[in-house]
Amino acid sequence: MTAAHVHLEVVAWLAAAAILYAAGVRRARRRRPGAWPLRRSAAFAAGLVAAFVAVAAPLASRAETLLSAHMLQHLLLTLVAAPLVVIGSPVSLALQATRDRARERLARVVRSRAVRLLTHPLVAWTAFAATTVATHLTGFYELALRSGAMHAVEHALYVATALLFWLPVLGTNPVRRLHGWLGRTLYLLLAMVPMSAVSAALVYAAQPRYPSYAAAARELGISALHDQQVAGAYMWVFGSLLMVSATFAVGWQALIREERRQRALDALEAGT
Repeated sequence: MTAAHVHLEVVAWLAAAAILYAAGVRRARRRRPGAWPLRRSAAFAAGLVAAFVAVAAPLASRAETLLSAHMLQHLLLTLVAAPLVVIGSPVSLALQATRDRARERLARVVRSRAVRLLTHPLVAWTAFAATTVATHLTGFYELALRSGAMHAVEHALYVATALLFWLPVLGTNPVRRLHGWLGRTLYLLLAMVPMSAVSAALVYAAQPRYPSYAAAARELGISALHDQQVAGAYMWVFGSLLMVSATFAVGWQALIREERRQRALDALEAGT
């Protein structure tokens, strides 16, 4: 399986996800007009677009020869596409759009012990951090560069663990969430630690870590070590900016909720 085939399959999956989501929105609104917020549909669509940009040309083509382009792919998938898809709440939509036995079966799966374990904040955070470190600082990354099938596995791992990572912060019921602002802030900021470790390993390495990119760089007449340093800088700078932006967004939401709660209390006291 070549990288091109992997990308075509991913595009097909993205198209299928868009069609299913649109059908779900239509059914949910047919059953109860205005039941599904437009902002969730917009977030889900934006997430699919970000994922498409990550796996489509020209970025995907450059990612086969440049580590820096490959790193941008990963950042788009994990820190842009994944949180937007989570905000889109496809599972909640499916629960609203289905009925009878199909809804009951889906609800049982969502409430199962395995799903509760996978979506626990500690498990989700650990899976994301471990995947980030293990795939970049072991032989896995080089193996994925040499095998189209492993490349697909690599991207699947990034997307799956990123979705799990963002669920406790941005997910809706019935997923377990981190409710306190402080807990969410620590959760997001601590995720920058493994990302920074990988970034530092790439930026300060004395030689290229991945032989496949070293060979590609020689053919292009560029410095593989410099490209690796750029890739590390991308993760360090863009990754940190995206995490900090998410932290500010979470804090802003907390302030808005507190203001609304205070207004409701003031209105209640005024009425009495």
